[in-house]
Amino acid sequence: MKKLISIVISVVIIVLIVFGGYKYINKKSEVTNLNDAQNEETNAEEETVIDEVEENDKDKINEDNYITLNIEDVKVPILMYHSISAADPNNSLLVPPEMFREQVKYLKEAGFTPMLLEDVVEAFSTGHVPKKPVAITFDDGYADNYSEGYKILKEFDMKATFFIITDNTDADGYYLSSAQLKEMKKGGMGIESHTSRHIEFPNISREDKKAIIQEAIDTLKEKVGVDSKFLCYPVGRYDEETMEVAEEMGVKAAVTTEGGIATASDGLYSLKRVRMSPMNIETFKSIFSDF
Repeated sequence: MKKLISIVISVVIIVLIVFGGYKYINKKSEVTNLNDAQNEETNAEEETVIDEVEENDKDKINEDNYITLNIEDVKVPILMYHSISAADPNNSLLVPPEMFREQVKYLKEAGFTPMLLEDVVEAFSTGHVPKKPVAITFDDGYADNYSEGYKILKEFDMKATFFIITDNTDADGYYLSSAQLKEMKKGGMGIESHTSRHIEFPNISREDKKAIIQEAIDTLKEKVGVDSKFLCYPVGRYDEETMEVAEEMGVKAAVTTEGGIATASDGLYSLKRVRMSPMNIETFKSIFSDF
């Protein structure tokens, strides 16, 4: 009997030890998990604070790059590129990739602030403008704008506006595809209208003007997810009726092929641009002599 009692007592003691150890381990695990969760939360909060500080620093740096002028004194060089290619040295619309890279590198290192068309319009409306402004634009939507132009712009954290002939989108490999345009839009580029069919405005009726503007707006919305508000006139040709139609249809501004540095006095529907062709870097720098 005594032996049986001893065995029972021993079993009870073992059970108590095992149960106690299990509770201890569970409790320790709970404490560890709680500490881990608190540490993760603390780290997340610290990362958020660091991100906010960095973002505020960026905003401060960006704001330091701006000045406020009288609206009539605001000037913006709007550069007009077409193709980034070395395929034909005799074609003045083709700027070789290495030349374009050298130009973008200069703009970045010299402290120029890249502007999209909406930034240009805001500057002409408020007088708030970068000390060193530049708006890079591309006409027609050639595929090399993605394979060469966009690649170089990303390398130097710059941005540009691409004016697209929308009937050519997804047509062949010679022009940009909707997938490429979506990627470029996501990468901070401006995707805007060069009309649907690239017909010179002065040669067509008012209704046809409306049609080729609206077709491009609809296609960019459907294929790229862009609400296009800016227009590049085909071949730079336009007339008073063209400007009236553009404004009626909600276009905020339009660019021409007329040479010069853009100012508010040009009018938002007849903005001048600087035509880009192969040139040495010193000639390129001279474009910005006023800045």
